[in-house]
Amino acid sequence: METENLYIRTVELPEATIKLRSDSIVYVLFKEGTTLDIPLQMRLLDAYNDICDGRKLPFLFDAMEHVSITKEAKVNAIEIEAVAPVTASAIVARNLAYRLIAEFYLKINKPKTPFKIFKNEEDAVSWLRLFLY
Repeated sequence: METENLYIRTVELPEATIKLRSDSIVYVLFKEGTTLDIPLQMRLLDAYNDICDGRKLPFLFDAMEHVSITKEAKVNAIEIEAVAPVTASAIVARNLAYRLIAEFYLKINKPKTPFKIFKNEEDAVSWLRLFLY
């Protein structure tokens, strides 16, 4: 499949790009230097609901360099999980630092929806396809 046909809808925010893929997986790329705090989480939640159009879908999260999340946003992520349109979350952690942060988040916050960390996008997409209904 050609790259330009892979995405059928895009929502662009200053801090992130959210794309609905043609296979119904939502791809979220956090832009370089983004700090994920509660106000940004709430704007992202609105964008996720918009792009999903009332459906719950699997999400693939990726990040450029120097992306961080505040302590308050980590706690809030669990609180808003029930209203997020997410059936499963795959995190692509391309370097050790991001992998350690993601693993720590997973151990401490214990999301209620399936959540898994991957080293590459291909493996993440394969796993997320299990959550397409």
